[in-house]
Amino acid sequence: MICGRLDGWRHIQGIDGLEAGFEFLERTDLATLPMGKHEIHGDAVFALAMKAPSKAVAEARFESHRDYIDIQCLLSGEEMIGVAPVGQLQSATPYDTAKDLIFYTTPDRYHELAIPPRHFAVFFPWEGHMPMCHSRGPHELHKVVIKVRLDYWQTHRTR
Repeated sequence: MICGRLDGWRHIQGIDGLEAGFEFLERTDLATLPMGKHEIHGDAVFALAMKAPSKAVAEARFESHRDYIDIQCLLSGEEMIGVAPVGQLQSATPYDTAKDLIFYTTPDRYHELAIPPRHFAVFFPWEGHMPMCHSRGPHELHKVVIKVRLDYWQTHRTR
């Protein structure tokens, strides 16, 4: 997992291969970006703009993806994202190939990552995450999730 301030992404190690997503976040007026999907590089890199209320942990679910890396960028509200290695999670649903999504039961222990506005977190396929959770109470969340296909990332890394 990589996390940090959106305005400082260029100085964070491990970002190589994800630049197209971060450049989109940097140069787009995110506050006025219409809700829904926005192509950056076809289905290899795209953005999903969304607004939704945060959830209580009891209502949220851990998830992961096999084909895509998530860059989750919070624009407004406050969010807690639960984080745990996929190897420590138990499947709650079968993997959905069409949605590139699998849900897990919530483990007894996991890391709680507090995300303030204008911050991001990157989740790789081996990192389970439980997004959209209350942080110091409920919030209306406005966020953009950049999806970067794993093979795109692998071919665009400099190392």
